[in-house]
Amino acid sequence: MNMRRLILGAALAASSALIVTAANATTIRLAIAIADSPLKQAQGAHAFEDYVEYRSDGEIQVDLIFGQLGGERELTEMVQQGQIQMALASDGAVAGFYKPIQVLSIPYLFRSSQVAWAFFDSPFLANMMEDMRQKTGIRTLYFSENGFRCFTNNVRPIKTPEDMKGIKMRTMESPVYMRMVEAMGGTATPISFSELVMALQQGVVDGQENAVADIYENGMVDVQKYLSTDEHVLGTILLMVNDDFYQGLTEEEKDILKEGARVGASMSNAVLAASTASYIEKTKEKGKEVHITTGAEKEMFRKVSQGPVKDYIVGQLGQELVDGLMAAVADAEKKVYGQ
Repeated sequence: MNMRRLILGAALAASSALIVTAANATTIRLAIAIADSPLKQAQGAHAFEDYVEYRSDGEIQVDLIFGQLGGERELTEMVQQGQIQMALASDGAVAGFYKPIQVLSIPYLFRSSQVAWAFFDSPFLANMMEDMRQKTGIRTLYFSENGFRCFTNNVRPIKTPEDMKGIKMRTMESPVYMRMVEAMGGTATPISFSELVMALQQGVVDGQENAVADIYENGMVDVQKYLSTDEHVLGTILLMVNDDFYQGLTEEEKDILKEGARVGASMSNAVLAASTASYIEKTKEKGKEVHITTGAEKEMFRKVSQGPVKDYIVGQLGQELVDGLMAAVADAEKKVYGQ
């Protein structure tokens, strides 16, 4: 892809010289749950592979494994156990191994993608990921955006919380998401992602929520009538590495992986940012009704949903974690928008 070449070229140009690594080549198996495709995760993984292999002069080889080893939860477990060295997984999958990451699912937490990207470099998130490393043996090299999640359904356009009443909404098997939907007035029904399209086809649920690209590419758009761009939660993707493996690398190899992680995240974020509007247009072309949620409408949803979810997370994880998160997000907003 031209975009991939541009970002990779810029990153490589910033490097003053090649770093020579250990004499014996190091092989990294990096697993991704989805198939190889133009989607953000796949393109980010390819950018990581290209950068790491070039910067190491071939002394580090990256073996990308697409859609063969199971879902994101299985991949996370395989990284933890050292069966593979690295994987990409969403925060929702990682929550089963490290509960505090659920705090990132507070609805309407991020004002924009740019605020989230600034937050990814915050001391708060670095400290949380260090705690996760110590407790799970999984090191996070970097975060990227998984897209703002939006509602679809077959009952009516969702413009205000009032429109959610009576709608059976599929959620991830997460109490945070269930409380969010219930606070908005809907009925939360947890169903695994692999069963989602069939559940929508059979009317087990009326609707679901995912990022626009995932809604389109995974077939939900074909069995839904209405899409609302309410952007209630910004999902994240973690680039993870088994910490024992990582600690066995040379300092030069570690630096290359850190650099490659940022290149991959930049690619993934760029692909997502460039494609969201086109996915909305493609959804319209399929005859679906799309409501572009206004700022005032988002504020209605935030008022009814953020408080109950924050209260739940405080009860589970403590006030200090939530307060630290909110302060870090506020700092990220200042960096993006100024005082």
